[in-house]
Amino acid sequence: MTTAYNLLLQRPGLDLAQFAEELGCDAEFATAILDRLVDLALLHRRSDEVGMLVAVSPIVAMQHLIAREQLLLHERHDFLQRSHDTFTSILRSYSTTTEFESPEPDIEQLTDLRAVRRRLEELAMSARTEVLSFSPSAYNPTATRDASRPLDMAMLDRGVRMQTLYLDTLAFEPAGLEYALTLVNAGADVRLVPALPMRLILVDGETAIVPRDPDDDTAGALIVPHSGLVTALHALFMSYWKQGRPLTADGDSDAGARTADRAVLRLLATGAKDEAIARQLGMSVRTVRRIVADIMVRAEVDSRFALGAYATAHNWI
Repeated sequence: MTTAYNLLLQRPGLDLAQFAEELGCDAEFATAILDRLVDLALLHRRSDEVGMLVAVSPIVAMQHLIAREQLLLHERHDFLQRSHDTFTSILRSYSTTTEFESPEPDIEQLTDLRAVRRRLEELAMSARTEVLSFSPSAYNPTATRDASRPLDMAMLDRGVRMQTLYLDTLAFEPAGLEYALTLVNAGADVRLVPALPMRLILVDGETAIVPRDPDDDTAGALIVPHSGLVTALHALFMSYWKQGRPLTADGDSDAGARTADRAVLRLLATGAKDEAIARQLGMSVRTVRRIVADIMVRAEVDSRFALGAYATAHNWI
């Protein structure tokens, strides 16, 4: 790739045939190289001269690439927010409607948290091939993690594939990060994303567990049997999974922390209270306040108003 780029720098104006000849390859392979350089914004085709290829300065290319990625991130964030709003509305309507003829009569509605835990244990013990999950809150009580640990380890020992998505803010919850790393070291795949629409567990592609109310974990759960809805939820999971950043055994938390900083700053800019930020980002209120305090120290400001001005001026949000 470097040889091809240097060639275009030294010999501007080469057409495809000349480029392929200089590299000693066929036109198909040369086209693949050029397409990759275009993807990296290191090359563009002159519109005024058909077929002419022009190399772009690496600095300019990087600026274009960053701008393009920022646009994609904004579009992805908007998609995630719309997904969250849609599923929240649908699930809340389903759980509160009394006269509702469900197309899935076998759906279980569990309103008692002990019943939910028992059902989750049953499904975990019966899992054969895979367990996929959205975990939008890394802040779980110690008792909850202690109860989950033997079930998770037993599934991994049986060879069940475990894929879990956490929020980037996992980096700010030491206990949650430690548990996620325990899963990784035991063979699970864990990825981080900026946002998740709700809690979700998919067992063997046949059963889905979703909250009755995505905004209230104490409201119980819906157990959905194999159906078109389960298939749709599986597709939803995979769309988020493809966007995720793998959590490695060494923690890889720095990038996540920077993402979490920006997430907190964006919500602060909207006027959201600490409690609302914690709820939306799946962290404790104490963690939100610690993040804000750390950012204020780095920005050398003494108020949240000044922090907002500084963050805007320095393109932090």
